Amino acid sequence: MNIGYKISELRKKNNMTQEELAEKLNVTRQTISKWELNETSPSLEDATHLAEILKVSLNELVGKENILEEKMSNVERLAGIIIKILKVIGILIIIYFIFLIGAILAFTVFKENTSEEVTGSITCTLNDKTETFLVTQKDNELEVSENVKDIIDITAYHNSNDILDAITKYYEENNGSCD
Repeated sequence: MNIGYKISELRKKNNMTQEELAEKLNVTRQTISKWELNETSPSLEDATHLAEILKVSLNELVGKENILEEKMSNVERLAGIIIKILKVIGILIIIYFIFLIGAILAFTVFKENTSEEVTGSITCTLNDKTETFLVTQKDNELEVSENVKDIIDITAYHNSNDILDAITKYYEENNGSCD
């Protein structure tokens, strides 16, 4: 509803002529006529006085009877949208962390399952005495049978093949043999 129609309607409801209303507002009758025909609009000051004279609120005069309700409705709508956006962001963050934890666990399991264990053994003979030597390497850690430590210093070696080669070399240097 436009303001001109509202002014005309309220003026008639209050049993006033355009001239009577113009007198109370200190404007001309033509000004009232132009307002009612929507050719011009009253200033804020005139609209405030007009609302007082016609015994209505300014909001009602300009056709915004439920302006407060509209604003609250807009605020509620905006709050609802913000809450939905925050929920989506929260869900995405939770999903991200679930995938991150899953990836870490999968990597850990994969790493554990891909660690290789290398076991080697060699049998050597020296002065009619035969011995078997066992070397195991898992995740860069070496384990050897006790008799290996009697022949070589294992701290100088980094893998099982080097230890087995050193044992073979030791036996060959001392006129023994290894299979």
